[in-house]
Amino acid sequence: MKGKMKAAVLYGLKDMKVNLIDIPTILDNEALIKVKYAGICGSDIPRAMITGARKYPIILGHEFSGEVVETGIGVKKVKNGDRVVVAPLIGCGECVYCRSGHYGLCDNYSIIGTGSDGAFAEYVKAPENSILKINDKLSFKAAAGIEPATIGYHALEKADIKPGETVVIMGCGSIGQLTIQWAKIFGASTVIGVDISNEKLNLAKNLGCDIIINSSETNVISRINEITNGGADVVIETAGSPITQQQSILSTKKMGRTIFVGITNKDLNLDKETVDRVLRGEIMIQGSWNSYTAPYPGIAWSTAIDFMSKGKINFDDIVSHIIRLEDVVDYLRGMADHSIEYNKVLICLDE
Repeated sequence: MKGKMKAAVLYGLKDMKVNLIDIPTILDNEALIKVKYAGICGSDIPRAMITGARKYPIILGHEFSGEVVETGIGVKKVKNGDRVVVAPLIGCGECVYCRSGHYGLCDNYSIIGTGSDGAFAEYVKAPENSILKINDKLSFKAAAGIEPATIGYHALEKADIKPGETVVIMGCGSIGQLTIQWAKIFGASTVIGVDISNEKLNLAKNLGCDIIINSSETNVISRINEITNGGADVVIETAGSPITQQQSILSTKKMGRTIFVGITNKDLNLDKETVDRVLRGEIMIQGSWNSYTAPYPGIAWSTAIDFMSKGKINFDDIVSHIIRLEDVVDYLRGMADHSIEYNKVLICLDE
């Protein structure tokens, strides 16, 4: 497809402009997608405004839905007019992790929106193997939540939850809110949500939390140990803070599981009490990274599409703002300096 498109191009740290640029040219194994909705991920904020991106210029955006408008001559699985989402991580296919089906751990992966141009644009291209069709029951708006929903699913899978167990979600932002819903689906009998925002905690309650705790008002470790008689079976840390990482360990029962999901970019210095809890309590600390397994992109993706299509995972209520592409620069600045209160921000490109 020839022509120009609007795109929010990041030229350098804090230097993003919405310009007219060429529509991407696809390869034989790629399809061109008209973007309908794109989510702003928490990781997009530092890329644009705090720490910087991997390369410049770059178009951010890896959480998105859209419609196929052009296909390469080798593409067989999708056609023009198909409603789709895209699994943005593309493994090298050669490293030991790709060969064993652990694509999210690839040594040389690229992600659409960080290693190649993403969906903060009217059009984006993607390899055929990364494109998944969605049915008419799933709105384009909700489908933009598939990628973050897979993050929560993957974490719960790592946790190996048994029916009837108690699960704590430490951090009730958008990933935490999706993980709360998965915890119920996985069989948790009691889900406890922890955050410092009463607004997010109230939403967490509506999404399935049985108990909510504001950790700025209550000693969260003591309260969880009191409620659970010694600690939760599973604690999922989604806030991405050394404080909540340590609180997560101290809120886990003996022989329980602590799962780290949130990205901190900071050191975690464990005090003696926390080390003793891990050692003497034989607590397992597990990392959870991305959501990609064999066959690519994995069960997290097919399950997220299925459950969201059936209305069993609620993403619409998590969305706090829907903005135009022209607003994305101001919003990223406001999200970075905390002058904008938000939950999940979507960019709407659906005319």
